[in-house]
Amino acid sequence: MKFQKQMYKIRLIASALFLLAAVLTFSGLAVQLSPLFEFQAAPLFMRCAASGSAGACIMLGILLLLTLLTGRFYCSFLCPFGLLQDVFIFLSRRRSKGQKNFFLLRYLLLGIVAGLFFCGLNWGFLLLDPYSTAGRILSAFTVGGMTALILIALLAVWKQRIFCTALCPVGTFLGFLSCFSPRKLTISEACVLCGKCVKVCPSGCIDLSSRTLDNERCIRCMACVSGCPKKCIGFSASASIPGRRQFLISAGSFLTGLAAGILLARSGLIRLGEKMKILPPGAGNAGRFAQKCTACMLCAANCPSKIIVPARGGTGPVELDYSKGFCNHNCRRCSEVCPTGAIRPLSLSEKRKLKIAEAKFDPRNCIVFQAEEACGQCAGVCPTGAITLRKNGTPRPVKSQLCTGCGACQNICPAVPKAMKISPIEQQTGLEK
Repeated sequence: MKFQKQMYKIRLIASALFLLAAVLTFSGLAVQLSPLFEFQAAPLFMRCAASGSAGACIMLGILLLLTLLTGRFYCSFLCPFGLLQDVFIFLSRRRSKGQKNFFLLRYLLLGIVAGLFFCGLNWGFLLLDPYSTAGRILSAFTVGGMTALILIALLAVWKQRIFCTALCPVGTFLGFLSCFSPRKLTISEACVLCGKCVKVCPSGCIDLSSRTLDNERCIRCMACVSGCPKKCIGFSASASIPGRRQFLISAGSFLTGLAAGILLARSGLIRLGEKMKILPPGAGNAGRFAQKCTACMLCAANCPSKIIVPARGGTGPVELDYSKGFCNHNCRRCSEVCPTGAIRPLSLSEKRKLKIAEAKFDPRNCIVFQAEEACGQCAGVCPTGAITLRKNGTPRPVKSQLCTGCGACQNICPAVPKAMKISPIEQQTGLEK
C-alpha cells in the first residue's frame, strides 16, 4: 500500500516530464525527443495498418498487454492531451462531484471512428485522437489548435476528464481492455465514506454508495489511493467483468456506431484530400495521405524549412507552402518523425530521388529574357541538374525526368511574378522498388 500511495507522486513527476517533452518536441526545439511519441496508441494502430511494420505491431502489443495488466495507465502517463487536461483541472481548483457513466455515447463514437477507418477515412482519428489533437494545440496557434484548446479547457473545468471517459475512442478501447485486468482498484469494507476519494477523482468513476470503483473509466491517476486517509483503496485480485446487460447494450451501441460510420463513409458526404496539392515527401498521393494523416503537426513543428502547414480550405491534413521556403534536398526530417506512417520512412538517397512536384519555366516572366539581365540563379541552386543554361545565359526548359519539385528554383527566382513555378503532381514517383 505504501508503494501504491507513492505511485501518485511518481505519476505526477513522470507525466510532468512527458508533457514538457511534448511541448519541446511540438515546438520544434527538441526533435531528438520525437521517438518518445512512437508509443502513442492511435498512431501506433495507424502505422500498423499503413505498413504492417513489425516494430509498430510489437509496440502496440506491449501497450495493449500493459493495459490489460494494469489498466488505463496510458491515459495518465503517456497521453499529452490527458496531461493538458490535468493542467486545466489544477488551475481551476474545482473538486470532482462524480460523473454519469456515458457508456452508450463512448461506444457509439468508437463505432463511428472504426466504421470510417475501415472505409479508408481517418476523420474520426483526426477529430478525436487525443495525441493528434494535443499536437495541433502544442505545435502552432492555428484555428484548429486554438479551437481544440478552448473546448478542452471548458470541458476540463466543467467535468474534468470527461473527454477521456465519454468522448475519446482510444480511452474507450483501453477502458474495455481494463475490464478484463486480473488486478483492479477496489474499495475495501473498511471505507468510512468520507468522500475524499470522490473529490480528487478526475474521472468521476467512484460510487461511494456501493463502495465501487469503475475500472473501465479509471485512468490510474492514483489520486484516490494517495488521498484516502484510511488506506481503503488499492489493487487486488478481481475476476469481475462487465455484467451481461451492460455488455450487450455497449456492444449494440458500438455496432450502431460502426454501421453509421460505414454509411457515412459510403455516402460521399465526407471528402478529404481530393484537391491536388504539394505533399510532404513520402506521402504518396492526396488520397492515401488523407487516409493516414491525423494532422498531429509533428512534421510541421520539426520541418527545418517551416514549409509544412495545415492544408487550406479543408482539402487535407497538411501540405507544403513554397511561399515560405523550399524542401531541402538533404533533409528527411518529416519522414523520421511521422508517427502514423502517413509520411513513409525514407532513406536520404530515396528522398533525393523522390519526385514530389514539378517545376515549370515561364520565359515571359524571366528577367534574362524580358529585362536582358544576367541571372541564372535557378540553375545554380537546382540540386539535380534539371535546370541548365544556354551559352547566352538563358534557362532551358526544365528537364522533367530530373526535377524533384523541391522548390529551390522558385524560392530563389527574383522575378515578380516568378518565372519558376512549382506545380503539384497526382502521384509522387521515384522511390526505389
